Amino acid sequence: MAAEGKRDTAGGSNRRVAADHQASFSDALVLSAGDKLAVEARETAWEGWTWCVDGGKTGAWVPDTFIERRGDSCVALRDYDSSELSVNTGDILEVMEEAAGWLWCMDRTGARGWVPAVCVEPYDAT
Repeated sequence: MAAEGKRDTAGGSNRRVAADHQASFSDALVLSAGDKLAVEARETAWEGWTWCVDGGKTGAWVPDTFIERRGDSCVALRDYDSSELSVNTGDILEVMEEAAGWLWCMDRTGARGWVPAVCVEPYDAT
C-alpha cells in the first residue's frame, strides 16, 4: 500500500507542529482495498476510528470512513497505512489528507504518517 495513493483532501498544505507528538504504536497495519478484518471494541478519545485486526493479528485504529462494518468484521474500502509520525514543535509538515481529526503528513526527511490535527497549525513559508 503506497501512501501516494491516498486522496488529497487537505490540499497539500504545509503545517507547523505546535505540540510534540510521539507515535503510540511501532507496528503499522497496512491494508489494501478489499482486505477483510476483525473488529474489536476498544475505548478511544478519538471519534470516527475503529480498532481493526488483520489475519496476522496486527491491530490498529482505522478511520470509520475507510471500512465497511459487517458485525464483528469489516472490509477495507481503500488502501490504508496506520503509521504514525513522531513530530516535534517547530517541524514543518506537508499535509496530504485528513481523516477524523488526524492528518496524513510527510516531514522534511520524507517520512510519512498520521499526526493529530490538534498538534499542528497553518504555516505559510512566504
